[in-house]
Amino acid sequence: MDLLAWLGGTLLALGMLALGLWAGVAERRHGADSEGFWTAHRSLSGWSLGMSLSASMLSVSWSLVYGVELLYRYGWGGLWLLAIPWLVTLGLFYLLVPRLRAFGAFSQGELFGQVYGRELQLLTALVLSVVFLAWCGAEIAAAGELLAPMLQAPAPLVMAGLSLLVAAYSWAGGFRAVVLTDVAQFLLIAVFLGFLAVRSWQPQGLSPLAPIPAPSLWLVLVTLLVYVTGWLSEADIWLRFTAAKSDTHARLAMAFTAGVSLVLVIGVPALLAAAARRLLPESQDLVFPRLLAHLLPLKLHILVLGGFAAVALSTISTTANVVAVTWARDWPREKAHSSNLSWARWASALAVFAALVVAWLSRSLSELFYLSAGLLSAGLFWPTLGLFYPSLREAARVAAWVGFFAVLASFLLERSGLFRFAADPGLNELAIGYIPPALAVGVLALAGSWLWMKVKKPQEAPQPRQ
Repeated sequence: MDLLAWLGGTLLALGMLALGLWAGVAERRHGADSEGFWTAHRSLSGWSLGMSLSASMLSVSWSLVYGVELLYRYGWGGLWLLAIPWLVTLGLFYLLVPRLRAFGAFSQGELFGQVYGRELQLLTALVLSVVFLAWCGAEIAAAGELLAPMLQAPAPLVMAGLSLLVAAYSWAGGFRAVVLTDVAQFLLIAVFLGFLAVRSWQPQGLSPLAPIPAPSLWLVLVTLLVYVTGWLSEADIWLRFTAAKSDTHARLAMAFTAGVSLVLVIGVPALLAAAARRLLPESQDLVFPRLLAHLLPLKLHILVLGGFAAVALSTISTTANVVAVTWARDWPREKAHSSNLSWARWASALAVFAALVVAWLSRSLSELFYLSAGLLSAGLFWPTLGLFYPSLREAARVAAWVGFFAVLASFLLERSGLFRFAADPGLNELAIGYIPPALAVGVLALAGSWLWMKVKKPQEAPQPRQ
């Protein structure tokens, strides 16, 4: 069985490398420079960017394992804890994309530096580095642990192989390679999910989900608040709509992703959750791995698991790309390195290997993963909001720093056991109960700073009548 897994993995790796090399050739036709390496010369279509964004959302651990689990436990109410916040975010981006692209900046760090100055650009760089290294390392670790038994190889070695593959095609083709391989991985997982949907279908359809009690209203509201504020501040989404060739293509990417999400983030997980309710009615463990064992023969089960783990390459390359852009292009410095193509390539590879170290230390750094969501919501949401309201920008700068330190404090209090912010057991299980207090502190900082600036603003002398 390991021979079959090795053969499939090798073919997949060769295919991804070929796409990376092809992307590199396409980049040279546009002009070999570091800015094009990071931005794909802002020439990508909405279709490819939509598939790229969809592939990132369709990671194994997120929309499948977690998405199926939510629907299994909460029925249709589980949509409020993942799918609906995601669709709300896409809808907001669809409306806001033209205004964000009008600033002319490519990345979040670059834009915040232009609007708010170097201090906030530094905060943005720190937050994005921590958040996306944590996410990238977690995905490398998850994929390595999943593939290791099939390949009969040590998990750390499998993690290193995955990282080497991503580093190689990212080095060769830059952001264009990331998007192009995402497209291939999206098509792969769409086929797998379609097959699983067919296998899980029963005459009673989705009826097993109807009688399951929904989550509490408080859990729904807090999840909606935390996820939407965090996703609106998520740099990998920003990179996709700024890389589009026009506002129309950027909006097409958001609309395509929303349409795909209706099918692959809601429809297929709902079918799988309904099947799990029939086959595993009282499961206390994660249902998705056990469900696959019921739905698929052993050989096919291994192939599908291998395919899902390989699709994690999309999340690895996407998150590592944000880290690389931040380090090589957007980190505030006296002398920018962004004009050096060689430095851009090596920064792209270095980001992947830094995430590999995080993956190897994932058990020791697991708290970092739980902190990452709060850093986006409480730290970077306020400057995102200030982009649309110029009168709030000075206050947003203050709120970003206050929110950053507030979320660190609330996280440490929560995780140390000194204080429990969330009484709802669902919030405690999701480990996001520490975020709303930090957001509340940010609101107070935003309002207080805005009022203080209004009071301190010198009154303009009245102009004499002509």
